[in-house]
Amino acid sequence: MRSAIVGLVVGAAWLQVQASLPHYSIIAFLFAVACLLAVMARRSSLHRFRIPLFAGMGALLGFVWAALFAQYYLAAELPKNLEGRDITVVGTIDSMPAYFERGVRFNFAVEKVLPLEGVTPVIPSRLALSWYAAFHADEVQELADVQPGERWQLTVRLRRPHGNANPHGFDYEMWLLEQNVRATGYIRPDQTGLKNVRLDNFVFSFNNIVERCRSRLRERVQNILRDRPYAGVIVALVVGDQRAISQW
Repeated sequence: MRSAIVGLVVGAAWLQVQASLPHYSIIAFLFAVACLLAVMARRSSLHRFRIPLFAGMGALLGFVWAALFAQYYLAAELPKNLEGRDITVVGTIDSMPAYFERGVRFNFAVEKVLPLEGVTPVIPSRLALSWYAAFHADEVQELADVQPGERWQLTVRLRRPHGNANPHGFDYEMWLLEQNVRATGYIRPDQTGLKNVRLDNFVFSFNNIVERCRSRLRERVQNILRDRPYAGVIVALVVGDQRAISQW
């Protein structure tokens, strides 16, 4: 059994070094071979044959499992025809907001998408959004006070995630994939669509409780330390938010 577990890990790691994901037909073939190896291992009377058979079965199953998960998550991307269009969504803020000079960023769990030209668009279930105080010089938009767990109706403009071309830099696209975020965008001012409005102050869920507590704790630490040079480090140690640490 240990050989099968080791094989499972090796198979999952094997997928990570592939240049592209295998087609579903190849995945089905590898799964069939894994089942055949499992039957052969169970029927083999020689112990020295059972170990490599179980290891091979585990490697194939690990590869198949990782490939199916990758296919599932990569398929949930924003359709190209919806990039740059105003879409009205209803959902909850499910991460701590990150404030910057011109606005605030947060992750948004989509619960409902309002129809667009009579058709309900299909978009990813989790978005990374930016809310700017004023996106253009001639626009007036107050910076919203957002908290984790709040339900909002927002008009957003989305695009597919894009990382930097530098192979040695931070892989932003991979980081978003790890967060199950398959689209990024910004919130449009009220006058360009339906009004951006808070619908509920808190939507009960375990994740929302955790994120709201982290946000409140971060606020308390920041209020106490204020402009101290080590404030960002303390916040990172207390709640795991490293965004306030200055780059040195």
